[in-house]
Amino acid sequence: MPEPVSASVRAELDQTPAWWDRQFESLVRKQIPRFAAWHEDHIIGEQRTHASTTVRRHCVDCGIEIDPYEEGP
Repeated sequence: MPEPVSASVRAELDQTPAWWDRQFESLVRKQIPRFAAWHEDHIIGEQRTHASTTVRRHCVDCGIEIDPYEEGP
């Protein structure tokens, strides 16, 4: 008769699909171009810091930061 799976192992196994989903989403985000022209029709958010004039832009639809120095093809 097989031994029962302990509660800690079962909890880890139950989280496995969520872990794989996070890994997949991370890989997909790494493949998305980061230049502004590619995100032209998307919702763009801006974040400003009070200590400097730096503006960070990110695509809300894709969930990635847009690189201000990267140019498209």
